Amino acid sequence: MAATLGFNADGELTGVDIGGLAQFGILAGALPTKSQSVIWRGVMLPEAGDYTVEVTAAGTTREAVWTAREPMAGTARNVILFIADGMTVPMITAARIASRGIVQGTLNDNFYMDGAEAIGLAHTSSVDSLMADSANTLSSVNTGHIGSVNSTGSYSDTSPNRLDDPRTETFAEIIQRTRGMSVGVVTTSDWSDATPAAVWAHGRDRGDANRAAYVVQALDAGIDVIMGGGARRMLPNTAEGSRRSDDRDMFAEFEGAGYTIVTTATELDAAMGELPEQLLGVFTPSDLNVWLDRNVYTDNLGDFTDQPGLVDMTVAALDILNQNENGFYLEVEAASVDKQMHPLDQERALSDLIEFDFAVGAALEWAAENAPDTLIIVTADHGHGYEVYGTVDVERFNAATDDAGRIAAIGIYNGAGYPTYTDEDGDGFPNWEASRVFAGTVNNHPAYSEDFQVSPIPRAPSITNESGANIDNPDDDPNGLPMNANVPGGSGVHTLQDVPVFAFGPGAENIMGIYHQRDIFFHMAAGIGLNPAAEDGMISVAAPETAAAGFDPSLLAIVGAGLAGGFVIGRARRK
Repeated sequence: MAATLGFNADGELTGVDIGGLAQFGILAGALPTKSQSVIWRGVMLPEAGDYTVEVTAAGTTREAVWTAREPMAGTARNVILFIADGMTVPMITAARIASRGIVQGTLNDNFYMDGAEAIGLAHTSSVDSLMADSANTLSSVNTGHIGSVNSTGSYSDTSPNRLDDPRTETFAEIIQRTRGMSVGVVTTSDWSDATPAAVWAHGRDRGDANRAAYVVQALDAGIDVIMGGGARRMLPNTAEGSRRSDDRDMFAEFEGAGYTIVTTATELDAAMGELPEQLLGVFTPSDLNVWLDRNVYTDNLGDFTDQPGLVDMTVAALDILNQNENGFYLEVEAASVDKQMHPLDQERALSDLIEFDFAVGAALEWAAENAPDTLIIVTADHGHGYEVYGTVDVERFNAATDDAGRIAAIGIYNGAGYPTYTDEDGDGFPNWEASRVFAGTVNNHPAYSEDFQVSPIPRAPSITNESGANIDNPDDDPNGLPMNANVPGGSGVHTLQDVPVFAFGPGAENIMGIYHQRDIFFHMAAGIGLNPAAEDGMISVAAPETAAAGFDPSLLAIVGAGLAGGFVIGRARRK
């Protein structure tokens, strides 16, 4: 269909008309779309039960139901939430075999997460989409509310300001307000990215403009420990490479607020000599480099050769946060499991998943020695369609002169045998340059070629041609099997499957079962015996200074949007 775009005098997009059948926003010279909305802010639910809002618009009636749950007694003092972004059971299986080895069908050893006291499955759909993104999924985990794709800590509306949508109070905000607990975030991504930002941030768009605001929100929220990449979000707009639209120097503002600032692994190690109360570690302009490039293909690091690993960042954060006798909440993310599955780079993704499991092991050891009253939850925000279906004889594959010969080099069933990955130094990370490797692929992808072998540089399997179409990148895997595109765009995408949930420590038993991932919020609350309605500060929730006028955070924000015609809140009732 033809799309007509409306622009204002400043060249800003104000509306879209699709084929003359539907209009959104304000078209040039046109009236606003006929719609109405009612927003309730500052709402709290005083008693347990189901609360139903019934909305009638243009003869159509819809219901929305919110459930307030009875508080549960819990004995945990601390919560550690581990997120391997995009992790699925097939990825765990492949990474475990590559890391630990397999003989006669039996693994030589298990992953640390395999020893969980309780295991569950969580489904991940958003309020408006089967397939979700990291913003709304981790917001579900951190708030107990199911939101919209791209939305963080809020219910999305259609106002021009993408930061003024009604907010949902996060787990971190509740425990700070009611118990004075400390909060930390560790990630291998830009630290303002969707998964880490879900701990504190509020906005309906995870794009550049909001992420610069999320940095400010983190300072206002007093997040005690922050580690990851993302220096470009910290620099004023006059600095080269800045992704801010204002002239705020966020490094200076964090330092002025009392944070210890570190930018290298060496500086982080030195800072731990005398534990700081608050720490900001920003080690790269964007995301941190993956384990494989930090440790094997180091030419890919450029100027940033002194980056910490996930294990070191996790243990450092735990030592700092544990100084608070009231307890702490720490979210730890292995971001590049997802970021390397998008470009179909199985070796980089699986290596980061192995590193993630070592971070889980380090936290388990730390908790046993320092704080056994710690609930540890390990899960993912969403899945990817990765799977291993055989093995590849690399020498035979590379010697083949046509696709039939390359396919013949792929072994399936009893013709597959085992991969020949080795671990000469015993560090748990395999040498991916083996004679027989995983035949591992992602079930959704652009046009590209696959040779199943580790790439010495990060993969770029698809490129955009002069016509704007995504095509196979001839420089990525020139000897690979051609794969026809089955998705729009230039990368793999998220998929629908339930994600695993592992738990250790007091409150772990609540994890058992199959549920929406928003229930993890309630499991964390139950683990520490959190009762927001009974504890101090329930009513005195004030908006931060950076919020838009009239914008209040709330435990529950209810948003209704109607079509053309009358808009009636028919009933708001509690069952």
